[in-house]
Amino acid sequence: MKSYTYLIKHRPTGQVYYGYRSANKTNPVEDLWQNYFTSSSRVHQLIKETGVDSFDVEIRKTFESKEQASSWETRVLRRCKVLTDDRWINQNIAGYIMPSEESRKKISDYHKDKPKTEQHKQNISESQKGSIRPWSKANLPKDTKGANNGMYGRSHSEEAKKKIGEKNRIHMQGENNPMKKIIWTEERKEHMRQVRASRGEWTEEQKKAVADKLRGQKRPKLHCAHCARDIAVGWYNRHGDQCRDRLNTL
Repeated sequence: MKSYTYLIKHRPTGQVYYGYRSANKTNPVEDLWQNYFTSSSRVHQLIKETGVDSFDVEIRKTFESKEQASSWETRVLRRCKVLTDDRWINQNIAGYIMPSEESRKKISDYHKDKPKTEQHKQNISESQKGSIRPWSKANLPKDTKGANNGMYGRSHSEEAKKKIGEKNRIHMQGENNPMKKIIWTEERKEHMRQVRASRGEWTEEQKKAVADKLRGQKRPKLHCAHCARDIAVGWYNRHGDQCRDRLNTL
């Protein structure tokens, strides 16, 4: 029998549930709400409270395989953002459950300041190999522009921006700066010159936007002894031992 996806609506509350079924031994019409009443404990509870006749039931799509039905269900649930919308009865997507703020805090407090052993890290790595999570690259939408972007219509709070900025500053300083690990061969330099040339000149509007953003900021600087200049920390990777004035004297 063909696998299928379905949508049910609980009329008294207006809540909805979307799922898929692949273990049916009869056709979808004879299976759904006749032999099968979803796998959701919340739906079963509502059935006990208000009866099976309090639901509107609809078969949405049929498939040739279980994998196709499961993949389609995941796409629909993610597109509808069911984990953040109280209208949806669904509590997980492909096994991923959205933890509450209280649960997040408990987990965070438990693991805080507990260093992981190398064996622990290895166990985590082995357990994750081959698994495909809802947030894995394979399940992410190809087009993340506009409404498909997870941050569409939202913005970080000033506190969140400050935390992100502070962490990035730590990660980008000194030996942590990924640019330190790059070997600048002549081929790489030529490639970067071509990339910059392909971008064209900045418009006046772009220049003004950057100037307005940076105006009034006090950025930490480091002194380069080779060119005798004070350089912003984020740009210092081009100075120090990599300074042109030093390299030109070698």
